[in-house]
Amino acid sequence: MSDTKWRVGVIGAGFIVNYAHIPEFQRLDGVEVVAIADLNRARAEELAAARGVPHVYEDYEKMLAEQQPNIVVVATPNIFHQPMAKTALESGANVLLEKPMALTYADAVDIVETAKANDRVLTVGTHYRYAPGSLAARHQADEGFFGHIYAARAVMHRRTGIPGFGSWFTRKELSGGGVLLDLGVHALDCALFLMDFPDPVTVSASSFSAFGPRGLGLGGWGSDINKVTDAAKQFNVDDLTWATIRFADDRVLQFQVAWASHGADQIFTELYGTEGGARIDADEGLKLYEDLNGAPVDIAVPLPNGDGGTYRPLISNFVDYLNGDASAHIITTDQALLSVKIVDAIQRSAETGREVVLG
Repeated sequence: MSDTKWRVGVIGAGFIVNYAHIPEFQRLDGVEVVAIADLNRARAEELAAARGVPHVYEDYEKMLAEQQPNIVVVATPNIFHQPMAKTALESGANVLLEKPMALTYADAVDIVETAKANDRVLTVGTHYRYAPGSLAARHQADEGFFGHIYAARAVMHRRTGIPGFGSWFTRKELSGGGVLLDLGVHALDCALFLMDFPDPVTVSASSFSAFGPRGLGLGGWGSDINKVTDAAKQFNVDDLTWATIRFADDRVLQFQVAWASHGADQIFTELYGTEGGARIDADEGLKLYEDLNGAPVDIAVPLPNGDGGTYRPLISNFVDYLNGDASAHIITTDQALLSVKIVDAIQRSAETGREVVLG
């Protein structure tokens, strides 16, 4: 008799051949990845063969019915997140839904209500918060190092990082947006996590498409890449978005993301507190700032090496939580909904050129 407790089905993993979900689930005791469903059957079969997954489907509903997975990963183009997540939850599966949770706040609420109605666990794949620097900074916040964090800045800029002209990432009808819904969701989640998820009241934003429509800024990853000469026809999303978010307690977050820009590659979050500050940098780690005996002091914080990257703690915590460990750190639906609410407002502000007031 098999000792497998959790049967995992993955929807949409074929678009990136070495997608990280599968090996991270496979390394856990009591977990088996039983099937992959993807419309691109050839890529799904390639991934299944490489990872030893026994079943491949083109129809995800058939996979749910025949394999009856009790964990489902939804890693499809964004437009399909809501219907696929709902179907998986209604089938009795717990769901790890890739970010963004949904294209609108109303759709995200609908998914969450479906999870509650079916007594299933839903989490979202904003895994960057599990980076060692972010976790260490959150520990310092919990211990009171910063005092009152009154301001923060979250930046994810690439110099050349557009994920394929003509890929679903660059087509609004499939993605719902560009860099905001790709890198932006990660940057926002990290900042909100460090600020302990304050209540937003106003959002003011601007978005630009300065590189993609001209066939510039192509990154080294992505799938279904068309010729650069077709870029204008295949790029109708943002490649840079900046925003300012004010919260109910008068705190503020400055938010900047870009797929392509005339500037350095940089990923960091800065915290500004009454007693101390921090910069969490993807390359340089965590640095704390405070005054000691009246003099400014910079403290470089040693960090663990983070073996396995940030998907590993995302998935292992999810399975631990399903196994009954209430202390396991998962992205909760309330946290994910807050992020979607802000992203929704950023898009509306950028489209109208006006500040959005949130109720």
